[in-house]
Amino acid sequence: MKTAADGRPLPRYRPGPRDWLQLAYLGGAALLVGFLGLFGFALIFNGVTIFGWLFAAGFFMFRYGFLQYRDRLAVSGTATAKASSAAIGLTELVGLGHADDTSKAPVSETPCLFWSVNVEQWQRRSKRRGWHNKLHRTFAVGTLELEDQSGRVLVWTRGAELVSVKQVWKSEDGNPPEAALRLVAATGLQWPEPSSGYPMRITEERILSEAPLYVMGTLAERRQIPDRPTSLLPRLLNRWLDTAPRLDGQSFGAAFRFTSQAARRFLARDLQTVIPRWTPPDVDPHRVVVWKGDQRRAFIIAGVVEREAIRALSRRAWLGILGGGALMVGTLLVAVWKLTGVIR
Repeated sequence: MKTAADGRPLPRYRPGPRDWLQLAYLGGAALLVGFLGLFGFALIFNGVTIFGWLFAAGFFMFRYGFLQYRDRLAVSGTATAKASSAAIGLTELVGLGHADDTSKAPVSETPCLFWSVNVEQWQRRSKRRGWHNKLHRTFAVGTLELEDQSGRVLVWTRGAELVSVKQVWKSEDGNPPEAALRLVAATGLQWPEPSSGYPMRITEERILSEAPLYVMGTLAERRQIPDRPTSLLPRLLNRWLDTAPRLDGQSFGAAFRFTSQAARRFLARDLQTVIPRWTPPDVDPHRVVVWKGDQRRAFIIAGVVEREAIRALSRRAWLGILGGGALMVGTLLVAVWKLTGVIR
């Protein structure tokens, strides 16, 4: 039995009819929100609309490739500036990358500004044949400092196009480093033998700390960076995250609002890995910062030299342009074939 501070027993709370009614409202509202979500998903993704979504995916893939090619032209055509004398606007900087909150990469165990690791295993089943991801982890600093011979400049990394060093360990080549074996063991699996029919590979991408760094982005004073997102989706997700669900009445309408707010907040939290929160660096308003900008300019952070960054951007550009174009053409051909078959 619970007691008060003075030792007196507290009365036990007994739910009344209004409490049970409110619980029924909440249950009904949760079912309605779930039904509306599934109904909306079924309207958007079905056998009729799948061709439209595939064509849209091809279009965005083609657009991504075009933007990568634009960035490649910007990298090759922009002169490198000094950290102490870079002009406001699009700038290119080369130096060493520093950050206070670095993290060691899981396999190479080197201090990094960014790392990403994937553990994949090959499956031979006919329906699920191919590489299947068993583990994915990633890390990225929120801000870093680029230092050259003239000084340092702050870089806000949100929204940057990352060009990293990539390293792959395959089971066909023997045992990887001990840290990689521990990483595989964390998934509940064992590193297979080189002759195994279910090979495994580990892919690690990283941008090292205290190492050469290439940055192209928009240089501006901190006071010129808005405190809230400029685009619609990040602004909407931030609003959903900041809105705590409140049950402001004993009615079905209040229960529905409470449940829908909770569902939107859960969705926003789930999408945070794709669209991180808008948190500009808390520094002096007159300090200059390199960031993504609001004019759709290139924003690239590369842990390689400029020439290798250009090569990486070229590969991404042609992959997006050719792959997106092929997907759009293939979708149109299949849709026309099915449509003419129906007409006949």
